[in-house]
Amino acid sequence: MNDGSRPGASYVQALRGTPQVRRTLLAFLGGLGVLLLVLFVAVVPVGTALDRLLGVESFDPAAPGFSVGFWLAGNLMLAALIPVSGLLQWAIYRERPGWMSSVAGRFRWKVVARAAVIVLPLWSVYMVVLHLVMPFGAVRLTAATLLLVVAAIITVPLQSAGEEYLFRGLLFRAVGARFRRPGVALTVATVVTALSFGVIHGSLDGWTLAYYVLAGVCFALLTQRTGGLEVAVLIHAVNNTLLLVPMILADRLDDLSVASGPVLALPMFVMTLATVALWKSTPRLVSTS
Repeated sequence: MNDGSRPGASYVQALRGTPQVRRTLLAFLGGLGVLLLVLFVAVVPVGTALDRLLGVESFDPAAPGFSVGFWLAGNLMLAALIPVSGLLQWAIYRERPGWMSSVAGRFRWKVVARAAVIVLPLWSVYMVVLHLVMPFGAVRLTAATLLLVVAAIITVPLQSAGEEYLFRGLLFRAVGARFRRPGVALTVATVVTALSFGVIHGSLDGWTLAYYVLAGVCFALLTQRTGGLEVAVLIHAVNNTLLLVPMILADRLDDLSVASGPVLALPMFVMTLATVALWKSTPRLVSTS
C-alpha cells in the first residue's frame, strides 16, 4: 500500500531496489540466527542472573521449568529484536530502520489508536468467551501477582513487537524483494514468513501449528494492507497480554502453556474476523496518519 509518504512504496516490496539473493539469505540467516541465539543460548544465563537479582529460585537448565527471571529474560530479549531487525535491514539493504515500521518512515501511533477501537472490544469479548470455555481460575490478588501483571503489561507488548519486526518486518520484505510482481511477492512472502513463524514456536501439534500459521498470515496481510507493522503489533500485543494477565492473577504463570485441540478454532475465528474488519477499515485507519 502507498500512503503517499514514499512514492510507489509497497511494504512487502520496499526493498525491491536491492533484490539480490545474497541479501535475502543474509537477512534470514541473520534474523533467525539472532532469534535462535536468544531462545537457546542467551536466555538461560540472562534468566538465571535475573532470578538471582530478584531473589527467587533460579532456572535450572538440567531440569527446565518456569522461573520469573527466565520469563522476563525471554520477553526482554525478544523485544531486542526490534532494534536488531532494524540494524540488520540497515546493514544489509542500506535502508534506515525507521522505514521498517511503515512506508511513512515511522511508527504511526494514530493508526494504532484507530485500530484499537476495533481490536480491544473484540478481544475483550473473546476473553470472556474463552474464560467460560476454559476458566482461568480464581483471582489471587497478592503483591507478587500485581507486580507480575505490571511486568507483563510492560514487557509482553515489547516481546510481541520484537517478533513482528523480525517476521513481518525484516523477513517479510527480504522475501518480497525477490519478486517483480506485487501479487507474487505478497503471496510468497506471506507463506514463507507464516510457516517460519509457526515452526519457530516449536509445536508439532496440528491445531497449534495451524493457529500460529494462520496468525502469521493475518499479520502479514494486515501489514501489507496498512503499509506498516502497527496493526500487527497491536493485535499480537493485545492477544498475548490479555491471555497472560488472567493466568498471572490466578497464580498460574508457572503452568502456562499453549492450548491445543479444537478449542483453538475460537482464537482462529477471532483472528480472521479481526483481519477482515481491519482490512475493510484500512482507508480510515491510515488516513492522515
